[in-house]
Amino acid sequence: MPMDVVELTQRLVQIPSVNPMGHAVDQPEIQLEHRVTDFLEAFFRELGLAYERSEVAPGRDNIVGCLPGTSDKTIVLEAHQDTVPIDGMTVEPFGGKQVGNRIYGRGACDIKGGMAMALTVLSRLQENPSENQPTILVACTVNEECGFTGARHLAQQWASGQSKLVSGLPDAVFVAEPTEMHVVVSHKGVIRWRCHTQGQAAHSSRPAVGDNAIYRMGTVLAAIREYEQTVLNQQAEVGALGKASISVGTIQGGVSVNTVPDGCTIEIDRRVLPGESQEAIRQEVIDFIAARVDDPAKVIHDPPYMSSPGLPLSDANQALAQRITDVASTFGVTSQHHQVAYGTDSPAFYAIGVPSVVYGPGSLLQAHTKDEFIEVEQLYQATDILEAVCRSYS
Repeated sequence: MPMDVVELTQRLVQIPSVNPMGHAVDQPEIQLEHRVTDFLEAFFRELGLAYERSEVAPGRDNIVGCLPGTSDKTIVLEAHQDTVPIDGMTVEPFGGKQVGNRIYGRGACDIKGGMAMALTVLSRLQENPSENQPTILVACTVNEECGFTGARHLAQQWASGQSKLVSGLPDAVFVAEPTEMHVVVSHKGVIRWRCHTQGQAAHSSRPAVGDNAIYRMGTVLAAIREYEQTVLNQQAEVGALGKASISVGTIQGGVSVNTVPDGCTIEIDRRVLPGESQEAIRQEVIDFIAARVDDPAKVIHDPPYMSSPGLPLSDANQALAQRITDVASTFGVTSQHHQVAYGTDSPAFYAIGVPSVVYGPGSLLQAHTKDEFIEVEQLYQATDILEAVCRSYS
């Protein structure tokens, strides 16, 4: 019997899969994706489908379920298993409660509702297959929120012929993200890294004896702000993607108010446009900072902990998006083609030559929020549309 997308969304929200975001696992009872992966494995077993589970990192496995088709086409419905942390939430993070037309909880919008959509489509196509139906893969990857490593691992499996489920590359990948049922055909990439300033500790009663690393970081921050204003803000906008951007999201330094700090750390987020080299852009920022600080040797940049290219605008992706747009119109839903600033798993699949677009229920405005939710009506509509898109290949 086909699954109910609302009940499935609620069940998935109730399973913690918090991404530690590059830090040590200090809340093992809610962090990492293995509990969701176990649920998905049981789900595929219950449907009697072949599946492939692959370790990307300890406690972090991709899993792919396969519904064999009767045509030579292979379509992938992809969703990531991880969520952002739950700090500051005002609703029960893992409650999955439905209140009116909304389901609340961490991941309801990003992207367990979208995962439930993909799983429900899979169950419907198994229950009532079309003639000449394509093979359908539901791929659930890890670590999208802080590195896209799961999607890259999966793409490499396909490209190298290591997958035991299918041979060759898929014909299309539909990546689930909260797009309000519009279709993302292009987006920015990102590179993130930590920057440290070094100093010399001293008693705060004699600050001149020390070397204040926080003051030095202040110069670094001023340089980054100058880079934003004089380099990035002067660039021409690239269509709907706008301009490249830079942001400093965290800062840490010092051990006590009466000690001159000998270290300070920030995290830098540089959004890149499709076609820009992440490493070249990172070096541009490093060189800009070095030219403006008193002692560049005391400014240390770690290797990037997250790097992803943008998703270029391509004919193949736009053709794939048009398939969704055409099907959605038959349901009375307007589905436009969008270019956006945020990143997704899509570039990993585009990089190996597979057309890939982003589509799903929910709004980015509700993703990662303190009261994250998804609307039930969109869940049902998006599921119906994606099912029809898969059947359109028959």
